[in-house]
Amino acid sequence: MMPKYTARLFSYPAWLAGLLCLLLVVPVSMRVDAAQPASAEYQLKAALIYKLTKFVKWPNGSELEKFSICILGEDYFGSSINALEEREVNGLPIVIRRFAQSESVDHRCRVLFVSDSKQAFVESILQNYAKLPILTISDMDDFSEKGGIIQFTAGEKRIGFQINNGRAKSAGLTIAAPLLELATTVIQ
Repeated sequence: MMPKYTARLFSYPAWLAGLLCLLLVVPVSMRVDAAQPASAEYQLKAALIYKLTKFVKWPNGSELEKFSICILGEDYFGSSINALEEREVNGLPIVIRRFAQSESVDHRCRVLFVSDSKQAFVESILQNYAKLPILTISDMDDFSEKGGIIQFTAGEKRIGFQINNGRAKSAGLTIAAPLLELATTVIQ
């Protein structure tokens, strides 16, 4: 009988080693899944950008053949924002445009999402587009205080937003009252 126990005793460490390896792999795969909410967050933000356009009026004479939603800096939306190209705003088909440098952004952008990768330059970027009818949006801190029009804010299990209505008016944009009422903060 002694050999049976000895043989089984030697098989347990192999089994335990296998279990230990499995337990070491599970936390890694859980961390990979934890990265997924960032993607879901930007899918939600892409949908919010589209919904926000329904509550903004651009001045007459600023109509173009396409409604350009532009992304300046690092694109965290990935392909999720491309789905908006199947939709329209004010009867115009949406086109998504991406820019690495602010100098490349032009007047055809109706919405400009400024990525936090441009945080060091945000004040000069906003100054350059302050008088153009461009709805500037970002999720970086203090964006609306620095002159951005809409700033996404992270809340508990939801995304809120602040609106700089004074800057919107100076850009010739009119934000509908229901959207202003939904904002967590409105800067006049």
